[in-house]
Amino acid sequence: MEGPRITYAFDGFRLDTVSHELRRDGVAIALEPKAFDVLAELLAHAGALVSRDELLDAVWGHRHVTPGVLNRSIAQLRRVLGDDADNSRYIQTVHALGYRFIAPVEDAPARAAPAASSSSNMASSPPDAVATTGRPRNEPGATPPAASVAILPFTDLSEAKDQDYFCDGLAEEILSALTRVRGLRVASRTSSFRFRDADTDARDIGRLLNVAAIMEGSVRKAGKRVRVTAQLIDASNGYHLWSENFDRRLEDIFAIQEEIARSVVDALRVSLKTTAAIDLKRYAPRDMRAYDFYLRGRQLEGHTTRVSWHHAPQMFRRAIELDPDYAQAHAGLADALTELLLWRLAKPEDVLDEAIAASRRALELAPELAEVHVAHAHVLSLAGEHDAATAAFERAIALDPQLYEANYYYGRHCFACGRVGRAIELLEAAHRVRPDEFQALALAAGMAYGIGEPERGAQLARGTLEVALRQVEIDPENVRAYYFAAIMQLHLGDTEAGRSNVEIALELRPDDYGTLYNAACFYALDGETTHALDLLERAISTGEGFRDWIENDADFDSLRDLPRFGALIARLD
Repeated sequence: MEGPRITYAFDGFRLDTVSHELRRDGVAIALEPKAFDVLAELLAHAGALVSRDELLDAVWGHRHVTPGVLNRSIAQLRRVLGDDADNSRYIQTVHALGYRFIAPVEDAPARAAPAASSSSNMASSPPDAVATTGRPRNEPGATPPAASVAILPFTDLSEAKDQDYFCDGLAEEILSALTRVRGLRVASRTSSFRFRDADTDARDIGRLLNVAAIMEGSVRKAGKRVRVTAQLIDASNGYHLWSENFDRRLEDIFAIQEEIARSVVDALRVSLKTTAAIDLKRYAPRDMRAYDFYLRGRQLEGHTTRVSWHHAPQMFRRAIELDPDYAQAHAGLADALTELLLWRLAKPEDVLDEAIAASRRALELAPELAEVHVAHAHVLSLAGEHDAATAAFERAIALDPQLYEANYYYGRHCFACGRVGRAIELLEAAHRVRPDEFQALALAAGMAYGIGEPERGAQLARGTLEVALRQVEIDPENVRAYYFAAIMQLHLGDTEAGRSNVEIALELRPDDYGTLYNAACFYALDGETTHALDLLERAISTGEGFRDWIENDADFDSLRDLPRFGALIARLD
């Protein structure tokens, strides 16, 4: 970088703009030139948000580059700084907007914060190297469906700031209830919860998620009282459509959730076909302490780490001790134990009997609740009782055709059983429930190619790619979006773009089973046999993996007859 010598010091690191060096405790750290320039730009505006477009302008001059080059630089910086995207010490991601350097910086001269991006600047952002016409964006004048909403995670206003699980659970219950309302499009949790703690304008969130309204709120929980503030915002102008304060007993939380959901429906003028579409009180627990542990368990399940998954069953067991007739707690326990089995984190002889018993008890307590049939079906599937699992999945869908988990897990079950055509149908149905979630559609695309239906596969791949790249726009560190986009790009003939995206995924999460597995799929499809087997071996070495799935995955057809592949599969016994 040109100009006078400027140094920035932070947490033992020192960056010198003239010598172009980054050192820690006097020891030089190898860093690619562009990654160095990105760090220098962030340090120059420490504490301020620097948009992705501003970084691309400053470092690459907005030449014809893909935004993925910035993601790659950020990934390298996190690695050399020892930073974590989920718990940032240095570089904070502001989803859909840019980055902020948050650590104290010494020796930095006073600099003005970067100017907010103008509309013309935003319009000049570089295209991605994708198989279609470029990175899909919401056009400035595009109008979202009038009956569409995103539910953001509620803010914890409790004094101890230890109620995040309760706040998330409240928002998730409302989101789940609204997805069952016909005619209402609800942004998925994956999309909307990425705006947690982000200082993002409701209008920008609406544009990125393509929704007409944003629901946000706060929770203050103290003893046996709870205060909930909820507001529905018009995403086109930022004005309130509806707002309400609830100050009630804790056991009234289910009535509050129901009132909020119904208010959203009324404000967006969606006609409820039946009052049963929103009924959150029917299966409420008798003991609110049980509900508290239930929400803790669900939050731990969502963290998708080994420690969290092992801890989640304990929360559900505690909920059951407090309220033995709490159906969702029994279903939650069955789900949590099933995840341990699915990812080889527990042995069948240690957890399978308990999982089956929990799912059966949930069925006894709530036979008309679709989610308990899904829990029971999932356990039966892993136990090898395929016919019984099929019947349970069918019952779940009959009870609630809009339940994403019923369609998604039934699709995976059918695939593992070799019923690929039915699996594709179910995964497409799951995607229709959550059109901004790409995983179900990506699996369906791979299956269509695998059974020799390239036209259908290409159609599904294009749909997956559009959604995945939109998710990258919302969250530039969404590793799943990168590796699924990569495989779709490979299917559609844009190998170089796919290779770039799969390598970004590997840089972001080099030890993650899902990343390694899907990278192995990419290179197997691309004919790089040795590299694919190396990645698959690394994936299996994490201790995770599902043999029935790998054996039926058509992405590995080119490897299937190789002795090394057989040896890797044998390790899953």
